[in-house]
Amino acid sequence: MPDPTEDERLVRFARIVAHGMRNPLAIATGMLDLLDRQVGDAIDVELRDLLRRSSDALRRAGDQLLQLQRYTAAARDELVLDEVDVADAVDEAAEGVDLGEATLHVEDLPLLLADRRAVVRALHELLDNALRHAADGGPPRIVVSGADEGEAWAIAVTDDGPGIPADQRAAALSEGERLGRTGDGFGLGLPTARILLRRHGGEVRLEDAPGGGLRVVLVWPKAPLLVEEGAQG
Repeated sequence: MPDPTEDERLVRFARIVAHGMRNPLAIATGMLDLLDRQVGDAIDVELRDLLRRSSDALRRAGDQLLQLQRYTAAARDELVLDEVDVADAVDEAAEGVDLGEATLHVEDLPLLLADRRAVVRALHELLDNALRHAADGGPPRIVVSGADEGEAWAIAVTDDGPGIPADQRAAALSEGERLGRTGDGFGLGLPTARILLRRHGGEVRLEDAPGGGLRVVLVWPKAPLLVEEGAQG
């Protein structure tokens, strides 16, 4: 077995650190929440606000580490091709996000030859991204649709948020770029989806949505060739 590359060692290290830190953060968050419930009414408003803000900050840190775990998993987990019903994958992905008052419309979607976990994970990242960057003034509206592009299926996730200007879209697919959009995290949602598509020989496109918003298109080859991340340059 060949020795791991420097990138592989860094990914493995990031994965270990993320996994190791999430548990103590969850414990600290739980302890602060318990403290708030037990003594919150007995302390002044400013101290209680500080207590809750501290708990929220730890919770956000845990969420960021979860994003990092998903990103490293996307880069390194083994992929196994199988027939995947995209409509079912959307349902599974939606179970992992808090839709709240958002409306999710699912149009005709194909069957893919792909790794099922990768399809669900990519869709989860895009649903989560759409909810994080939803427009103000009403419940978010998200549409998932499919189109036949000949040698590939195009799975589009369309939101009604602020969108991303054309000259910033390449940066949006890069690790850690948030472009001033609202929401917490490292900005790894779109890069995670991009890695999963690249490993299937596909790509991610960012487009304007009709009427405003962002359309993220996952281009899945009908005859995918699984590629190790990093082998494509």
